Amino acid sequence: MKILAHICCAPDAVYFLKRLREDYPSAEIVGFFYDPNIHPYEEYELRLVETKRVCKSLNIELYEGEYDVENWLSAVKGLEYEPEKGERCKVCFDFRLKKSAEFAKQIGATHLTSTLLMSPKKDLSLVSNSGNASSNPLGIEFLALDYRKGGGSQEMVKLSKSMQLYHQDYCGCVFGLFNQKGEESANYLYSQKERLPGSREELLFIKQARLIAEELNLSCEELEFGFLSWKVLKSSLEVNKTPIEHVVKPYSPSIKGVLKTSPKIVRENLIIYDKGGLVVLLVDDFSENQVNFQMCQPVFMVHKSYKELILSGKIQATLETKIEPSKSLYLNIGNINAKERIILPADSNQNQEINLETIRDLLKAKEMDIKLGNLLIIIEGASSLLSPGRGFYSLYYGIEIAR
Repeated sequence: MKILAHICCAPDAVYFLKRLREDYPSAEIVGFFYDPNIHPYEEYELRLVETKRVCKSLNIELYEGEYDVENWLSAVKGLEYEPEKGERCKVCFDFRLKKSAEFAKQIGATHLTSTLLMSPKKDLSLVSNSGNASSNPLGIEFLALDYRKGGGSQEMVKLSKSMQLYHQDYCGCVFGLFNQKGEESANYLYSQKERLPGSREELLFIKQARLIAEELNLSCEELEFGFLSWKVLKSSLEVNKTPIEHVVKPYSPSIKGVLKTSPKIVRENLIIYDKGGLVVLLVDDFSENQVNFQMCQPVFMVHKSYKELILSGKIQATLETKIEPSKSLYLNIGNINAKERIILPADSNQNQEINLETIRDLLKAKEMDIKLGNLLIIIEGASSLLSPGRGFYSLYYGIEIAR
């Protein structure tokens, strides 16, 4: 007996697959992540990486289907405004389970099931009907398992929390997102190449780093913290119509309109202007933005090579920033009481970026030290915003980590 389990997300899978293995101990169980309905792609990747963690913990082989979002969009065309559990969901189930049944046939599976049956937001009868309609013509039996009952839903939540799985706050598709989040949906669909503090991209990086660590059998723990997120919406700096390369100091406030002003105070690498509280810091390296230099006024960092130009005339500056509550994570890899600690930033900026290969190489090089409890690797969210979570980290664990 070989069972292909279509998987929609990690929280729905964690208990479902555990029960499936218990109920069919002699069966070969294979996972199939096929969910082109999930938008945006960063959200898809988040759900996939957490599904990989679940399958690894249960020693279940996982296949990833094609992210053929264009075909999915064509399938549900005209159903964009259908309510949840309506006709659009039925077509979506048909689309995904038909492909799953075809893949089951391809790998020689005798049975098909889906973790969609576990989700409290899904109509179990709709999923069952789609599963049977997709499987039966191919000679495959669909297992319409109801693992929600008998405390299953509560156990799912418990296991999900114990594994610190990412728990999505909307169904997955762009139309469900619009229906459930309204005006907030724009924040979910906006993607960045950079990993901004508190962003989905930053969270994905942390989750990917955790998967790498767990593949090396290293212990991991996440700590979530809240902070005031700050981002630059737009900025410009020029003198005599010549643009000046710059980095805006974290938590600098917006400038109203266009600020035209002249230097008032010049001290070595510090220039203070006579209007708008504008400050320019001349630096050798933009990574100096980690210095604890906090003022409630606009601060631009400029390379020292621009000093002569900066002082040659009036400066023209624009700046629009945004501050809002957000959340991020610390990922601890190893023993929290280890004497040696290495802290790596999870977010990226114009100056530095720690990538997944860096993480992988470091963990492999330090694997024994970590396993022996001598070294703790800390992946720090929102690091470029002056490490706003360190106070909570110290309160939570009772240890200080240096800036």
